[in-house]
Amino acid sequence: MKVFRSFKLSSNFFGSALAIGNFDGIHMGHQAVLDKTKKIANLNNTKCGVLTFEPHPKCFFKKKFNNFRLTKFREKFVIFDDFELDFMINIKFDKTFVSITAKEFIQKKLVEDLKVNHVITGFDFVFGNKKSGDVSLIKNYSQKTKEFNYFEVSEIRRSKSEISSSIIRNLLETGRIIDANKMLGRNWLINSRVILGKQNGRKMGFKTVNLNINSYCNLAYGVYLVKIEIPKLLKKKFFGIANYGMKPTVENKSPLLEVHIFDFDQEIYNYRVNVEFLNFIRSEKKFESLEKLRDQIIKDIKQAKNDRLFLHN
Repeated sequence: MKVFRSFKLSSNFFGSALAIGNFDGIHMGHQAVLDKTKKIANLNNTKCGVLTFEPHPKCFFKKKFNNFRLTKFREKFVIFDDFELDFMINIKFDKTFVSITAKEFIQKKLVEDLKVNHVITGFDFVFGNKKSGDVSLIKNYSQKTKEFNYFEVSEIRRSKSEISSSIIRNLLETGRIIDANKMLGRNWLINSRVILGKQNGRKMGFKTVNLNINSYCNLAYGVYLVKIEIPKLLKKKFFGIANYGMKPTVENKSPLLEVHIFDFDQEIYNYRVNVEFLNFIRSEKKFESLEKLRDQIIKDIKQAKNDRLFLHN
């Protein structure tokens, strides 16, 4: 998949089918947009691509949304690539881009620069300065000018509930991992580099890897069943147990993800790892001593292994 970081494309990508959106999480609703884009591209024998933005607009406008993302650029690229898209346009969301009006975005960016033949968005797509553009505007422009075909993908629901990135964030904040994964259509995953911790787990007989995941959305403090991959080291995936939070028994100053990998004993400092969240086991709590914490970890590991068998049967 070819990646562009501006509206200047190679000519062989002109006339493509293009999906547009933020795609944070690339949940089942987003996947419906991508599937529609691929279908249209195949029917018209043209290339298919996606136009998205970094940082997320909410993160740009308000600092309080720094801990906001479901998927960072690295994960989005991998997922788009798995969809077998031909290209990805990743535009920097900054003051210059914000100043573009909705009509300018359509006329100058989509028509003149990208020379699209087909545009595909979700039903709630908004764009342009002060969100002045929506699906009605782009649909009317398409119908009047015939410069490109426009397709709106209707809302996707699961068990009568709407699917949205904000709902998935709320599920993660309350530990409802299984429900979040159902809306995502896959396990929620973070990617981070292993850092040196205080090695308290090792002192209790449980070797762990430590990860800072503060750039992602808020996650409920507690213990999780997880699946771990170290792409640059091994192709095999491992199961494990993770604790996310302040670790009140040992008094951490900032939240940290600490992962104990089952049947694994290698040093992986500075390696990037993928951690998939499978199930929420319990909320974080403070123990009277390290001995009682150790006893609870043994119980958590047993519970995690039981959950693993249940979830994979």
